[in-house]
Amino acid sequence: MSIQFDKHQRRWWLGMGDLLTHGARHSAIKLERVHLAIADETFGILERVPVTRPWSRLVRVSHHGISRLSYRSVSLAAAGLGHAIAALSGDPEPPVDRDQEAPARGTLD
Repeated sequence: MSIQFDKHQRRWWLGMGDLLTHGARHSAIKLERVHLAIADETFGILERVPVTRPWSRLVRVSHHGISRLSYRSVSLAAAGLGHAIAALSGDPEPPVDRDQEAPARGTLD
């Protein structure tokens, strides 16, 4: 019984890791969008002022490039970790409900 418990516990932790990596990937993408949208508000105001316009454009391009690189690096790292977890999990268990595997009644095969 302890072997099944260990297998169940391992699969549970791998499932939690998979869930967390998917969450981190999607959160990084969403946070990037929010971050850039908020920054665009500020940079839009700075571009309306003639004195700050040239510097605003330069800083906006730099800021957006660094921000995109940062958020997408987090997303890529989470995706890589997710692939590693998937490789550790091995073969998926067969479905518990065997009815899902059988063809539906009344269908022609």
